[in-house]
Amino acid sequence: MDIAIFNAQAAILSSSFLNFIQKISLASKDVLDIFVVAVLIFFLLILIRKTRSLPIFLGIILLGIVYVVSIYLNLRLTQSIFNALISVILIILAIVFQKELRRFFEMIGLMGIKRKAAAPEENTIRTICQAIQYFAEHKIGALVVFAGRENIYRHIEGGIILNGRVSLPLLLSIFNTASPGHDGAVIIENNIVRRFAAHLPLAENLDAVRKFGTRHRAALGLAERTDAFSIIVSEEKGTISIARQKSIFPVANAQELAVKLKDFFEKKFPQKNWQSYSKRIKENLLFSVLSILAAFLLWVFFTYQTSVVQRNFTIPLEYKNLPPEYVVDDSDTEEAVTFFSGRESDFKLLDVPDLKISVDLTNLKVGWHRVQINKDAIPHPAGISIVKTDPESIRVHIAKMNP
Repeated sequence: MDIAIFNAQAAILSSSFLNFIQKISLASKDVLDIFVVAVLIFFLLILIRKTRSLPIFLGIILLGIVYVVSIYLNLRLTQSIFNALISVILIILAIVFQKELRRFFEMIGLMGIKRKAAAPEENTIRTICQAIQYFAEHKIGALVVFAGRENIYRHIEGGIILNGRVSLPLLLSIFNTASPGHDGAVIIENNIVRRFAAHLPLAENLDAVRKFGTRHRAALGLAERTDAFSIIVSEEKGTISIARQKSIFPVANAQELAVKLKDFFEKKFPQKNWQSYSKRIKENLLFSVLSILAAFLLWVFFTYQTSVVQRNFTIPLEYKNLPPEYVVDDSDTEEAVTFFSGRESDFKLLDVPDLKISVDLTNLKVGWHRVQINKDAIPHPAGISIVKTDPESIRVHIAKMNP
């Protein structure tokens, strides 16, 4: 392509983009609108990161881009297919993302709920790590669960409520092979053993637990559905593993386990100080920027849609700048058909019942006159242009009022 032609096309695109940006005006309600959508998108991005649904989400975005391009280029066949299948696609997405949608609404609900859960004391973490190290050395199977910000109890069945403070003798007695509840899971919140002998949901990803037993599959099942942190000790190998964020990770020893636990509690239940807030802001800065940008683009798309339509309205005429001693006693017509062109969203701002076409009669005397209808004298939103009026001029007769 010739460089001059390329530069000319680039200049045209740049000019069109600048003109479009100049037309955008944000009212206070628009800012609030964008903020609300940005918050929803932010939680959606957090959920995608937790559930690792990024490939599916990218596929949805790609389909959305194709749909937008089809609207912009007026690809009627593509638009017809999307319009016909959009309800079916929404139902399919609701089925595919059933669990993710439930977690999304739970995350939104947690915004207004003050959780009593908090990070356990240093001594409690030390006690738990000592117990886990003991179980690993003696090849005693164990499963310990720490709840995060999300509700885990709707995924748990059975179990015995204990509400006892965490201690080494208590944990050793629960997972004693002679104890009837040693095969279940222990649920710990704060510094309290809330429940033991609990049954967790089994993982759906069988490939990830093919080399492990039922405890590992149960821990992974809870990690697939919530943000919980689970510790598993294998009674066959004496190894320590943790299940979190839909995955299972090996842990070398109690010292590494303590680091993992502290990191988990710092992220889920941070201390209320400036350093914790700044750390969370830095961690989620990219998602925050992307959420605001995505919300703004959606607002622009739905507010300034790319499809241009043309409409016409019959608008009455009104005369101005006529001296008080004169009057219009006859004319060709009292109204004119006006043709407007613009986006569908812009027409919502057009107040048709209050529209008037002002006809300027400055310096006109008694008799017949042909007056041009000035399109600029018709008030209309900035996003709408006036194509023409019918008629484009009228004949009016001016007479002098009787004294």
